[in-house]
Amino acid sequence: MPSPGSPYPDKPVARADLDGLIRSLTHRKDWRVRQDAAEALGRLGEPRAVEDLIDSLRDDVSSVQRAAAAALGHIGDAKAIEPLMVSLKSQAADVRAAAAEALGEIGDPRAVDPLIAALREQSWSVRQAAVAALGAIGDARAVEPLDAALHDPDSNVRRSAADALVAIGAPALGPLLGALADSSWEVRRAGAEALGRLRDGSAVTPLIGALADPDRRVRNAAAAALGNIPDGRALGPLLIALNDRDDDLLRHNAAEALGKMGDIRAVAALVSALKDEATHIREAAAVALGRIGDPAAIEPLTVVLNDTYASVRHAAAEALTAIDPQTATTKTAALRDNGGPPVRGLTPRT
Repeated sequence: MPSPGSPYPDKPVARADLDGLIRSLTHRKDWRVRQDAAEALGRLGEPRAVEDLIDSLRDDVSSVQRAAAAALGHIGDAKAIEPLMVSLKSQAADVRAAAAEALGEIGDPRAVDPLIAALREQSWSVRQAAVAALGAIGDARAVEPLDAALHDPDSNVRRSAADALVAIGAPALGPLLGALADSSWEVRRAGAEALGRLRDGSAVTPLIGALADPDRRVRNAAAAALGNIPDGRALGPLLIALNDRDDDLLRHNAAEALGKMGDIRAVAALVSALKDEATHIREAAAVALGRIGDPAAIEPLTVVLNDTYASVRHAAAEALTAIDPQTATTKTAALRDNGGPPVRGLTPRT
């Protein structure tokens, strides 16, 4: 964000301004001018500014250093790698974090070891930036340190570590599977969520096991994850989860997962879930039946067009449209003509 009264407002910068911006990096009377110039050069993305921005990493004001680091990350020139690694040791935490972010944007594997070292930082914001950068670079050397970062005392770092492991992909599968057996429910949940995003079939059996986790938050994450890895092995366990009377969210996630799986064998259970006492579960069941597309769901969905809640009625109408557009039009028109409750925003699909 440019400082008040900045000559370089937060808008596209004309390339004709390049020389003036570069000169402003050495404006000695006002550090704000130097900061704003660095930010503007970053938005411009002009490689000719790289050497001058590297010089600005040594500015005597940390805000200028931070802006220069961010700009170098946006430009993405590999010449900035070594200077940015030096900035990882700045006395200012915000500069160290900006340098880590920039190294992640550039994506050069030379930065992996210094970024791994930054995971031991006292500042959580620097650790988080380093974790995200390692995920962006995607080097398998980072897997073990990122696995350790799943236990970081800061929740932001833990979430970023899971994201980074997903970004690295297959080399991270083992640590993420191991996370499901961790003593911390937060780590187990993060592992389940990450495995769902990784979408590897070898995670199905461990995730099925996680449906019986002692912590409901882990069970819910496992059900949602299984929906992202369509596999018939999960059908039975998800049907059991759909009937868990003690956990509304688990039933909801199971309904969504069954819809994503698209297995016709789930239709009868999802039709039963249209009568669930929880509104969000009836809605999720209707959406799932629309995804599966079995004509056997038409009549039960027609009944749900009279549901007390508009969101459920709309989900049923959309599901009917997905299964049979003509039937959906006929049923909703008849409902309207007979003074039934309104169904919002239904547009028959062609």
